[in-house]
Order: sequence, then structure tokens, then C-alpha cells
Amino acid sequence: MAEATTPVQEPTSAVEQPVAAVALPPWLERAWNDRRVRYGVLALVVVGLAVAAYALWHSWAQEREAEASLALSRVLPYLEAQQYDEALNGDPKKTVRGEPVQGLLAIADTYSGTAAGKTAALYAGHIYFDRKRYQEAERYFEQAEGSDAPLVRIGAIAGRAACKEQQNQLAEAAALYESILPDAEQIGAKDKYTLFAAQCYEKAGNKDQAIGLYKALLAEFEFSEYAADAKAGLARLGTVVEY
Repeated sequence: MAEATTPVQEPTSAVEQPVAAVALPPWLERAWNDRRVRYGVLALVVVGLAVAAYALWHSWAQEREAEASLALSRVLPYLEAQQYDEALNGDPKKTVRGEPVQGLLAIADTYSGTAAGKTAALYAGHIYFDRKRYQEAERYFEQAEGSDAPLVRIGAIAGRAACKEQQNQLAEAAALYESILPDAEQIGAKDKYTLFAAQCYEKAGNKDQAIGLYKALLAEFEFSEYAADAKAGLARLGTVVEY
């Protein structure tokens, strides 16, 4: 009698069913197909990224400003004590909270984008000017010119003008002094810088510019402490004006 056999069924592989794509709601699909909507969404994303980047930058800038201000406050006593080498280069032998005292040069160069860094540059420029190192002084005065503080900005431009004057670049010095005048009016120094500009023009042989500024000083600041110098300048140039 024949042995009954049970047919062996081959294992069948599972058939993967395709995953149906998630359909967008009709209103959303219509909106997305509108080019203006797409561009609007893109613009919002760009603005959002820009705001986030600005927030990060602003936080970083505030930290840098705080660091620069702290470093500047630590070196100012050397300026007040007229210890100018230490003021410029720092004092590695002295530490504050475990950190060496940085000099004006390091602060100005490391934190050049901060208000405190620009103030440090102004101080450094003055020290170099007093030492008759006019090229180094000009470099730091130029750096300080970018300050938002009027006193620092005016001091920096006046410092550059003084450097030009000492190097006998009188016409350039006069133009720099003259450029200060709109800001100098805010701090009550317009008469002084008008006189300086006029004197430089006079020394440079630019008689007309000098006369014009001397007259302007006398017309606007009749009782200024610089009025007598303006009258003397006009007399030297053969123009006497009675006020």
C-alpha cells in the first residue's frame, strides 16, 4: 500500500505593502501651490533665522563689551599714576582674580569692535603722541574714530590732526580740525577747533581759508577765550576786523 505523502508548501515571502503618502488637507495643498504663499513662508523662515542670528550676535557683543570694560577699568590706575609703560603693555606681575592686567594696546587690538576698546585706543594714541611716535599714535587714533561717544570720536580726530601738524602736513591737519566742527559744537569746543583749523591753514599758506575761519570764530564766539588769537591771526594776514 502506497505511503501517503503530504505536499510540502514552500514558505511564501511576505509581500510588503506600499506606504500610502500622507495627503495634505485640500485647503493646505491649495495654499502651498500658491507661489505667494510659498515665498511668504520662505521669507518668514529667513526673518526668523536672521532674528536668531542677531540675538546670538548681540549676546556675544555684550559679553565682549563687558570683558573689554573690565580690562580697561583694571589698567586705568596706571594711567592716573602716569605709569605709561605699564598702561600701554600691561602688568603681568599683577593679577586680578587670577588674570594678569592687560595693557591698552592689548585691549584696543583684542576688543577693537567695542566701545571700551576704542577708548583704550584713544588713550594709547595720546601716550604715543606725547612720546613723539606719531605714526603709532595715528594708528590708534584712527581706531578710536569709530566710537559712538562724541568725546572719544572728537578726541581721536583731533589727535590725528595734531599728528599731521607735528609732521608738517598742515593742510591735512587743518581739514581734520575743520571736520570736527559739527560735533565739537555739541561739547562746547567749536571755537577751539575753529582756531586750530584756521592756524593750520595760515601756516600752510591757505590765506583765504584761514581768514574765513578766523572771521567765523569772531562772528559766532565774540567773547570766546580764543577771540584774541583769531584777531591776531587776521592782523598777521592783513585783515583787521573790529568786533
